[in-house]
Amino acid sequence: MLFDLVVETARRAARLSRAVGGPVEMLTALALATGLTLAGQVEEARRIFEPLIPVLETIDPLGEAGALLVTAPGNLLWIGDAPAAARMLERIVRAARGASAVTMLPYPLAILAELELRRGRVATAHACAAEAVQLAAETRQTAVTSFSLVTLARVEAQRGLEVECRAHVAAALEASRRVGATSIENYAAAVLGLLELSLGRPELAAAHLDVCARLEIEYGLGLPDVVPWNANLIEAYLRVGRTAEAVRELERLEEQGRATGSRWAAATAARCRGLLAHDGAYELAMEQALELQGDSEPFERARTELCLGRCRRHSRHRAAARTVLHEALARFEALGADLWAEQARAELRATGETPAPSPGGSLLRLTPQELQVALIVAGGATNKEAGAALFISPKTVEFHLGHVYSKLGVRSRTELVPRVAALS
Repeated sequence: MLFDLVVETARRAARLSRAVGGPVEMLTALALATGLTLAGQVEEARRIFEPLIPVLETIDPLGEAGALLVTAPGNLLWIGDAPAAARMLERIVRAARGASAVTMLPYPLAILAELELRRGRVATAHACAAEAVQLAAETRQTAVTSFSLVTLARVEAQRGLEVECRAHVAAALEASRRVGATSIENYAAAVLGLLELSLGRPELAAAHLDVCARLEIEYGLGLPDVVPWNANLIEAYLRVGRTAEAVRELERLEEQGRATGSRWAAATAARCRGLLAHDGAYELAMEQALELQGDSEPFERARTELCLGRCRRHSRHRAAARTVLHEALARFEALGADLWAEQARAELRATGETPAPSPGGSLLRLTPQELQVALIVAGGATNKEAGAALFISPKTVEFHLGHVYSKLGVRSRTELVPRVAALS
């Protein structure tokens, strides 16, 4: 399998590099840790990464050793160290903007978009992904363009932006096939599976997600956090009555969770186990999922709350169902996940309650360029500084800022700052 070969080759490189030392040895160590992460050998990957983090955090992103930082944040995110990944990414992006190093920005911005999406900062994720796409295309980084496009499509799938999502997946696949970046096939299938599940088309979702299952085996991808599709396939199978296949995939996900220590795998597997449970047994599994999720991944937590509310309604516990469904609805609305919010409203209506309409007024009403301007200006930048950071003129910043004020109903930078802090 592909990642077994990657690990074997990286081990050889790491052994040979010991005689050289310095940045070369660190680079091969990072390559080995990456291979181990993808192959699901997470504990060994952590043992390599952890002593390197303090060193990586002292490296100048613009210096000769800056290339060492490129892959580290993504891997740190996948093995569960989101704080270290965030610190590293923010430092790289800040340095690249300050030096107008445009070619450095696209890949870190795409990884930052993935991180922010998981943390529930959807507006920031959308802005980062859109900028990554734009800059990667302008600097002709085709492989990074394809990854950035599929990352942007993932944000759009969660938000229910169907037309944009499909267009960006198609563009990502076209770009990736030109340069042989086959991993994008897996990301693309996962994104389309999520989109179809959001649209209430589980049969079509399962068709896309079956591709992920096949590619995971073909590649030897052992860590479900890298391309998170497994729980969506299980739910899609259950919605169309393919219970035996759902059980098979659930057992596989549970085993991956045990082998890798993945909190995401354990939490989503518990949610799916609750969906399979009979009578009142679902409560324990769903509560376990919610405890594991905490507030670290709001979208996944809202999905679990929606499933719990649906189970309670089917068990005729309508009052208890309404409580958790209101929590799910509030989270989905805050995340701009309109299609999922509508599913929560439908469940509330089925309990006999008429939910209030969406309050609106979110940062998610803004275009990607307006989002970028709003985020940077709210961070204290002048129009000139924002323009330099985004590689646009101060006049263009002023133009976009006028639209931001109008759409959000604010009149000044002072009023913009708390809105961005609350909704980014």
